[in-house]
Amino acid sequence: MFLRSEGRVRFLTIGSYTQMGMASALAIAAIWGAVTSYAYLTQDETIAHKNRTISTMSAQYQELSKDFSALELEVERRAQQLEMRQKFLEEFLNSEPADAPDEAAQPVEASEEAAAGSDSVKKTSHNIDPDAGKATFVERLFGAGEAQAAVHSNIDRRISLLNRLQEMERRQREFAAKLKAEAETKLASIETILGPTKLGTEDLLAKLDESGVAQGGPYVPDATFEGVFADEDGAVFGDLISSHIRLEMVTNALNSFPVGKPAENYYLSSRFGRRVDPLKKTWANHPGLDLAGWPGTAIYATAPGKVVHAGWYGPYGNMVEIDHGNGFRTRYGHMRKVRVKKNDEVTLGQRVGDMGKTGRVTGTHLHYEVWFDGSVRDPMPYLKAANDVLEIQGRHEETSTHE
Repeated sequence: MFLRSEGRVRFLTIGSYTQMGMASALAIAAIWGAVTSYAYLTQDETIAHKNRTISTMSAQYQELSKDFSALELEVERRAQQLEMRQKFLEEFLNSEPADAPDEAAQPVEASEEAAAGSDSVKKTSHNIDPDAGKATFVERLFGAGEAQAAVHSNIDRRISLLNRLQEMERRQREFAAKLKAEAETKLASIETILGPTKLGTEDLLAKLDESGVAQGGPYVPDATFEGVFADEDGAVFGDLISSHIRLEMVTNALNSFPVGKPAENYYLSSRFGRRVDPLKKTWANHPGLDLAGWPGTAIYATAPGKVVHAGWYGPYGNMVEIDHGNGFRTRYGHMRKVRVKKNDEVTLGQRVGDMGKTGRVTGTHLHYEVWFDGSVRDPMPYLKAANDVLEIQGRHEETSTHE
């Protein structure tokens, strides 16, 4: 470098290393200046971007919170519905007769197994704090002491619980379907038993509706079974109730079915239907069974009921007619002695008279008739079906002949 001052020239020499250092410093300064300038110029955009990110995250959090609350409410709603079904199954099984299927032998365990299908429900359902009083089905599912930690931990846990409730619903539905099938099987069995008598369950129900049984009380609607996970998953419970009510009504109607033995000792001397009349010796219709035996043989009511006639009745001689309700009546003719009077209430197997030969007869016997809905029926199928009907009623061990 040449430096001239006042006519004098001086020389200044800068080494290569110094030059490189100065160049580097200038480059660094230039870069720093450029970066800081860019940062300064883009600062507002960065802040705006961050604000947008924060807003998006906040909105996502709010949406997640709503989903969280909705899922919690959904779990609780479905748990309450399943608890209602649980109670229904327990009450249903507790109402079943003593000879119900094995599932009914342990109603609580059976229904819990059907509802939950796991030992955890059985273990925790008995550990609820009795003072709490408001422990939910969800809390009992996981245990009262663990409910908060287990259920309120996170959404994944709630989804897991929802899946478990869905499995419980499926098991309850399958169990209800099994009970419905058992009721329908019993109804089909009754139809088969009644087949020879030419009666059906529809005939019994029709007369049961007309029986005029005294009933009443306030109207309290029964619980409805709405869908828990699908609209149709509650239908099987309604079908179960309908089948059970139908079976109960048919069984009640069968309480009037003649199931007893009409005489102490006898032999069949004439069947129901077409025969040669014993007096006129021409073909005639015989509306009952002739059961022959010794004079004075005990004659019994074949079902409980009310005596509507006791005494002389034309060709029947001394005759007792009993109204058993639900369309059933029986007649006992040709008795030597009548031991009841009109309007008496008699029980199954109660002695109503003694065998004799009064009226239009040729010898000592009982003329036995069975009536249903105002029409006379062949008593033989009724006598043959008696034991099966008693078993349906749960009275198969009863003795139908009592003094």
